[in-house]
Amino acid sequence: MAKQPIHVGILGGSGYGAGELLRLFTQHPSAEVVSVTSASSAGESITALHPHLRGFYDFRTTESLDLHKLLSAEHAVIFSALPHATSGAMIDRLLQAVEKLSALEKVKIVDLSGDLRLRDPANHVRLYPESPLIPERRRAFVYGMPELFREQIQTARWVANPGCLATASILAAAPLVEPPFAGTVAIDAKTGSSGSGRALKDTTHHPTRHADFRAYKPLNHPHEAEILQAWGDPRSMRIKVSFVPQSMDVSRGIFTTVHLKLAESTTTEDLHDKYAAFYETCPFVRVVHDSPTLQDVVGSNFCDVSVVCRGRQVIAMAAIDNLIKGMAGTAIQNMNLMCGLPETTGLWAPALRPV
Repeated sequence: MAKQPIHVGILGGSGYGAGELLRLFTQHPSAEVVSVTSASSAGESITALHPHLRGFYDFRTTESLDLHKLLSAEHAVIFSALPHATSGAMIDRLLQAVEKLSALEKVKIVDLSGDLRLRDPANHVRLYPESPLIPERRRAFVYGMPELFREQIQTARWVANPGCLATASILAAAPLVEPPFAGTVAIDAKTGSSGSGRALKDTTHHPTRHADFRAYKPLNHPHEAEILQAWGDPRSMRIKVSFVPQSMDVSRGIFTTVHLKLAESTTTEDLHDKYAAFYETCPFVRVVHDSPTLQDVVGSNFCDVSVVCRGRQVIAMAAIDNLIKGMAGTAIQNMNLMCGLPETTGLWAPALRPV
């Protein structure tokens, strides 16, 4: 394989997020994964951890990143797929090591955890109490929602990738909640089991998940603060959010339904036109007339959104694949922007319908 201009390292190589990054990078024309770490499975082959990648990778995970390999390309991009409360501290230590090599300007980072997403220190301490604040690093991380913050991402070196539930919720209603909007926004966010990660938990174990439906962390989920931050109201001065995540009996996918009232009556047609204009430059957001469906997005980096209204009452909907648009796909989209590539590079593919 010819040397690619982007060398990629992945921290935390055994989970679903890393597996999806590795799968997507097999089709990326400008990037090569050269180093993958795993604290729990160091020395394991990539294909032992992710058997669906047989024939695509022939190296093993290590305890630490091979910085020499990473820095031998034009761009060195590190993705952290480590858990919350672990990722931020590891990134801080890694950047200290990179600083000693006088290579800080060359290294770009995309963090998939929640450790560095929230700008407001009080919100972070409240919602991620086990994760260190690391204020000097936090200030340097840009929130990685390309559809809303493309220009900031293009000039960023370090990006905090959005959460999966937050991504669908933010995109569903972003055209409606800009100032002067003020009011209550109610969000039902239904998610598949893969969003909880690879480690076995009672709520994601098949016998307890199958044929079941439940809410979890209602009014107490950390993505609520992330949603408000992306909508420009991190301290909830204009917008009051009622956010209820719900577990549904699928492996992949998120479907959000957002309820709100506008100051004045409008029509569905006018709102559809507003959405189309708002997302005109966003290649991965498709504004549809009917309800979005999981089957139209699962396996892809697309977010399908739609909106209907009755007078002032508005329902906005969005569907995404939680592992791609909700995680690894957006992470690569961010990398593309950071490295000066078209944001669709390596990602322009349709869904897997039928799933």
